[in-house]
Amino acid sequence: MNTFSKTLVATALMGVTAAAHAELDFNIAAASNYYFRGVSQTTDDAAVSGGVDWAHDSGFYIGTWMSNVEFASAEVDVYAGFGGDLTEDWSYDVSALYYYYPDGGNIDYAEVSGSLGWRWLSAGIAYTVWGELNGTGAFDNGDIYYSLAADLPVNMGDGVGLGIFAGYYDFDADGTDGAGADSYAHWGVSLSKDAGDFGSVSVNYEQTNEDRNSVSYDDSAKFWVGWSKEF
Repeated sequence: MNTFSKTLVATALMGVTAAAHAELDFNIAAASNYYFRGVSQTTDDAAVSGGVDWAHDSGFYIGTWMSNVEFASAEVDVYAGFGGDLTEDWSYDVSALYYYYPDGGNIDYAEVSGSLGWRWLSAGIAYTVWGELNGTGAFDNGDIYYSLAADLPVNMGDGVGLGIFAGYYDFDADGTDGAGADSYAHWGVSLSKDAGDFGSVSVNYEQTNEDRNSVSYDDSAKFWVGWSKEF
């Protein structure tokens, strides 16, 4: 067997092996508002989203996700990462993600992130490694986002979950005149219910400490409802 044939056979066998230990998942969702790190991406309008993920038993995964937003024709996220369990109580995840906004006016950016989980508590950090604004605004080079979340171990009935979360966005251009990059904190609560074949539904509260007299940046309490389903 020549080298080329051997390569084809080896590649085919690797594909069979990988397929036997990998899983492809699809997800769709609808919500009365799309909040990302405390900021409405739809100016308080509804959002419809969907994505696909491929995950290997080794812990490696890749995926993409898409949603409507107010300031571009869409948001398209592409990501890859690696995660798993360190012990029975501890888990980890590292990833890279690219945010693409077609017709959004040069606002794409990319970040790397990592998180560490302990039972029902997790902490994470995301660092923006590149942005089309080139250091002149928010969601750009050098920005750091810190997060803390907890899926509370409370007994509220079958399929009912209660989560709380908080985050802080530290913009590298904070303090630069005209940059519109004031660092801010946000927090929220989510109550969800597994609805079986119908998917899951949730009621959510979110709020920030930043008010720029706009719908997206508003320090008043916001409430929204959502539905999601995985296949």
